[in-house]
Amino acid sequence: MDKLPRHTTDEDRAELKAATRHSLRVAKANAFAHVTRVDEAQLSKYGSLGHGESFMPVDVLADLQGEFGAGIASPLLEALARQAGFKLVPLDDDGGTGEALDVDDVSSQIKESSEANIAALRAVGSTCLHTVREAKREASEAIERQARNYRKLAAHEGRLLRRAG
Repeated sequence: MDKLPRHTTDEDRAELKAATRHSLRVAKANAFAHVTRVDEAQLSKYGSLGHGESFMPVDVLADLQGEFGAGIASPLLEALARQAGFKLVPLDDDGGTGEALDVDDVSSQIKESSEANIAALRAVGSTCLHTVREAKREASEAIERQARNYRKLAAHEGRLLRRAG
């Protein structure tokens, strides 16, 4: 029996591989392997272009998504939604955590931003691929922290506006 064409293109699948690698970097794959059913070597295959037909199973994606916290989409979940024509929006209005912004959140944002700035300065004019990729990773982590704090601030603003009536 002949198979019908797939709905995803080679480019779509390459994007999913890249989003998988990014998600696993952010979640620290070696640590994540301890809270899901597959080991680190298998997780690596899900992001590898060399294993073109090996993609993350949905239950492992659900475990991975848990590493990002409620209301924060992993790059892989975002890529899947985008390819299906959807935009992800958190269900709640409290920054996705059920908590208000606190000093630790602000300190974490300052730390992540500082690390991103230092890595970016190292990457300026660099001919080392690792240095540039490290700067991208640090920038991504800083953006994610800033987005989390932004959502918490927006939720706080909403609560204040509702109170003011």
